[in-house]
Amino acid sequence: MKMEIPASKPEREAPVEVMIRNAVVLTMLALGFAAAGPAAAGTAPTFTKDVAPILLRNCARCHGPSGIGSRVPLLCRPDGVASGMPLLSYDSARAWADSIKQKVMAREMPPWPVDPAASVKFSNDARLSQHDIDTLVSWVNAGTPKGNDADVPPMPKSAHGWLHPQGLEPDLVISLPREFRAPAEGAIPYVRFLAKVPFSEDRWIVASQTRPSNPALVHHMAITEIALDQGVSVAELDVLTSIARQMGSRNNLVGARPAVTAPSDLSVFDMLGVYTPGTTFETYEGGSAKLLKGGTNMYLNFNVHYQTTGKVETDQSMIAFWFRPGPSPHQLFRVSAAGGTIIANGRELLTDAPGTKAEGIHVAIPPIPPYADNYELIAVTGYKEPVTIYQLQPHAHLRGKDFKYTVVYPDGHEDSVLSVPKFDHRWQLAYQLERPLKLPAGSKLVVTAHYDNSRQNMHNPGPEKEVYFRDENQSWDEMFTPFIQYSIDSQDLSRPAQSAQPHEPKETTITMQQQQPEQSVPEIAEVVGCLERNPSGEWMLTHADDPVASQTQSTSLAAIGVSRAKPLGDRHYRLLGASVFKPSSHRSEKVVIKGILIKDNQDSRFNVTSLQAVAAGCTK
Repeated sequence: MKMEIPASKPEREAPVEVMIRNAVVLTMLALGFAAAGPAAAGTAPTFTKDVAPILLRNCARCHGPSGIGSRVPLLCRPDGVASGMPLLSYDSARAWADSIKQKVMAREMPPWPVDPAASVKFSNDARLSQHDIDTLVSWVNAGTPKGNDADVPPMPKSAHGWLHPQGLEPDLVISLPREFRAPAEGAIPYVRFLAKVPFSEDRWIVASQTRPSNPALVHHMAITEIALDQGVSVAELDVLTSIARQMGSRNNLVGARPAVTAPSDLSVFDMLGVYTPGTTFETYEGGSAKLLKGGTNMYLNFNVHYQTTGKVETDQSMIAFWFRPGPSPHQLFRVSAAGGTIIANGRELLTDAPGTKAEGIHVAIPPIPPYADNYELIAVTGYKEPVTIYQLQPHAHLRGKDFKYTVVYPDGHEDSVLSVPKFDHRWQLAYQLERPLKLPAGSKLVVTAHYDNSRQNMHNPGPEKEVYFRDENQSWDEMFTPFIQYSIDSQDLSRPAQSAQPHEPKETTITMQQQQPEQSVPEIAEVVGCLERNPSGEWMLTHADDPVASQTQSTSLAAIGVSRAKPLGDRHYRLLGASVFKPSSHRSEKVVIKGILIKDNQDSRFNVTSLQAVAAGCTK
């Protein structure tokens, strides 16, 4: 089923005429009439001809008829607010006319909390054009005229509630194997469901949609693919996992392994699908796709966080896939950018510090104190290979205040990629980059978030309480999960096929490679030295020892103890992106540095991912 979406220059006015016209405009504005947009041309916009196309194009996904059927369902809000505001008919839009005017003038609707001045452009930018805003305001100010019924555009349709822009039916829909029944009140532990993958061969996904059947009940949902160990059944997996958890293990899948992992860490799952309030359909463009592995023992792992609503409710969530015929040149991986180093309120967290490790994070994050209005978390991740970023999606709970993604390049310059100055847990959007962002090897991603646990936060249920980052967080706990979706440029899956073409002689390929200048490959390394600042303001590591390869970008208390005894050396390094580690407090001290080591000609530098003081003085 397809979706049907819908000269001569004026004479110069005399000064007196200009004064009269301006006076009329001011009078109209004072009386509540708008002279902007179409109304200024003397003809008021009508619903059928002018307003309906705007609403269908920009509002139908959230403010369409409720229910799942031939028309667009309400999937954007978990609290049912949108379902009380259908806007696709004249009568329903007229009933909410004043609210429409207020929200679009304030640019609160459609929701798009991005600061465009500190962000790249996104292909799913939901902001209305100024012309559309003027049209809606003029229509309301003119008394909401209906217009000719023959002018109304056709209602958008979807394939049984799926939101593919061409109305295409999914190639595959996988649902929870059974309906989940939630109690009226109380905390619900995360629920895991396994659903069989019905293919023996791999499939490449170019679009997907993760959808709860009851958005009011689902707080968020993460879907990964797992491979059960040989001879292990689903029932046995549950038993093994339960025993392991009773023994204190954090492994939620004993007897299984990730089917697709992050290239830099084989223990990290690729997030195949993610649902948060505000997310709907996503498509993968530019030759990119996600991999669904086929096999005899492959399962989708639905990890669902349900929240009670005050009444008994049920849900049977699902995910839909649209496939491409063959492999994609660029395989997408979705992971949290909080998998490297974490800095909490200016203090770098150590991997072996005591405490419960936060969900999806390898360190224990200290709780947010009572009444704290600007608790800060920073995640730092370096890339030793060139990567391309396609999508960004910050995730937090009720106290999330803002998020910012910043890239530090190998030459030291920094760019803000995404800024969400007013994060709203009710609209946790996935931001699809209009042009995928290519990061050269040696780059670093820094994500900064703040949390408001004060009385000024209208969503805060208890500012007098500490707020924890637990292993499985309830709505009243907090999370720090800045998702990114990216590809590894060196893993271009189209290259093997191209190199195998008979018209491409092997000798030619070798000659071209031999002609390329030799370049140093960035690596993760560790080094001890003295922290200083040069006259130009750059942070430097002087009297440094020889760098040692490292398997991790963050550090531990044990590693700091070892570094304390290391002798100094004669090397010097520039330190890139060191400001997030508060280096001023460790100036002239002996420190241990980790990061991406970059060597170009005579210039050696670290894009810093960890900075820890090991001794107060620094003398050689």
